[in-house]
Amino acid sequence: MFEEEILKITKGAIAESIKSELIGYNKPLSKLSEAVLDKHSVEIFNLLESSVIGLVRSKSFKDSIKEGLEKKLASVLVARMGGELEKRVNELKSNPETRARITLAIAEIIKEL
Repeated sequence: MFEEEILKITKGAIAESIKSELIGYNKPLSKLSEAVLDKHSVEIFNLLESSVIGLVRSKSFKDSIKEGLEKKLASVLVARMGGELEKRVNELKSNPETRARITLAIAEIIKEL
């Protein structure tokens, strides 16, 4: 059990070192990685471009975008209307005649049940 924990920590440390070497400033592997990426930049660009085009044209992506926008718009509208509704309810509650009518309506509903 203890040896497994040491092995796990060691693997994590090695992975972190490699990651640091790859993305750290002015590191040897960074320079090599950049050289390889530069050499294949056209291929990588074409691959990324075709992937993005395929994604944007896919029905599932369009459906996801539409669904996300609908949820966000609904959320914004409800948030804006919530304040307005609360304001109107407070106005109704402050009016004695309206309060009496609401009380009578509730009493009638309870009587019918």
